[in-house]
Amino acid sequence: MNILILGMPNVGKTSLYNLITNKNNNIIHDTIGTTRDWHVSPLKSNGNIDVYDTPGIINQKNLVTKSVSNIIRKIDIFVYVIDYKDESYFTDKELINELRKFNKEILVIINKDDNFKQDKKIENLGIKNIFFISCSHKIGIDGFLNYLSRYHAKDSKLINYDFSLGLFGKTNVGKSTLLNKLVGFERSIVSNQPKTTTDIVSSSYIFKGNTYSIKDTAGLIKKNKIDKNSLDFYVTKKTLSIINEINLNIFLIDIEQGFDTQSKKIFNLIYQKSNILLFVINKTDLVKKNKKKIINELIKDINYEFSQSKNIIIIPISTLNKKDILFLKNKIRELILELNKNISTSKINKWLNHVVENNSHPRINGKEVKFKYGTQVSKNPLTIKIFSNFSKEISNSYKRYLLNNFYNFFKIKSRNLKILFSKSKNPYDF
Repeated sequence: MNILILGMPNVGKTSLYNLITNKNNNIIHDTIGTTRDWHVSPLKSNGNIDVYDTPGIINQKNLVTKSVSNIIRKIDIFVYVIDYKDESYFTDKELINELRKFNKEILVIINKDDNFKQDKKIENLGIKNIFFISCSHKIGIDGFLNYLSRYHAKDSKLINYDFSLGLFGKTNVGKSTLLNKLVGFERSIVSNQPKTTTDIVSSSYIFKGNTYSIKDTAGLIKKNKIDKNSLDFYVTKKTLSIINEINLNIFLIDIEQGFDTQSKKIFNLIYQKSNILLFVINKTDLVKKNKKKIINELIKDINYEFSQSKNIIIIPISTLNKKDILFLKNKIRELILELNKNISTSKINKWLNHVVENNSHPRINGKEVKFKYGTQVSKNPLTIKIFSNFSKEISNSYKRYLLNNFYNFFKIKSRNLKILFSKSKNPYDF
């Protein structure tokens, strides 16, 4: 069974969605139009009932927007939300009448009845089942959920995802378009207007036997320039909160904008938190002359400005080119299948002996620095622990040397690597 939450902007649709799905994925803010795309999560009391959250309805002409029209056919129940504090429900009545054309059950929620008076006279809506609630005070929610419990959910299997992907970058670099191309339909709203995506938009696709969940995030902006009460602050906070939960993150830049100051700061932030990171130069179709030269020069600029990028795969694409999308899908699969592979302890110690012989650490207080033993202690992120007699005094330059040499020796690309140092008298004593 599928439930669709609708209503005018800022009536509390997303608040209701977060409460009844036991999720807090969608941003709630006083700014009108905060939710700009649809979202779906299972009902918390029954995982086989899906609840859809939608952008606010502005008028009858926008009742079924392009982004919502492809899910209307799946819906069994419309839940129409009204603000208790509104004086007139004339527009709501018109919109409910439009919903009747779809021949589906309609429930009405009167939200923001904070004192739970339940005293609004709304018989003229012609709806039998009306529920008074307050999302902010969590009043009346249980009664609504109890009503839904009478419905038997259709047998359905919850999707189990093999891997997760995230799309990150500045505003308007093509994240939503890329998501649509990867999943094969217009899941995310695409617009030339910046900040079209505010909430995190989720979808999925299947490729060569694996199911990938994918999240399109809002464009990031510099945090110290954001008013902490603004929508941008909540958007940025929500985007950053999911980075390290994702298997592979894709960072996008616009080829015409290049690797500018804002992109560098965002990239550094994403790089530090990612398990696997792919760098995508997008919109290559906009370059008509000397394309290869311009791409190569941009890659050199990226490597010069951010030395860690030398260990990251950089892919130029146009989302309009099907071959580029297929190439990207294959590259994602190739990298992500490496996640669960371990590097044997014997190979790590073979590398460690080799690298120390070629370039030993300078003496500390006249004593030789000995690297006794190394082993992998984590897969995500890939973490190597090295035992040494001077674990706390290893120089930063030598740490970088070991890190870069490890990448080269094991031919690791786009994967975040951490090397930790620990003191141990016995190399086998953990």
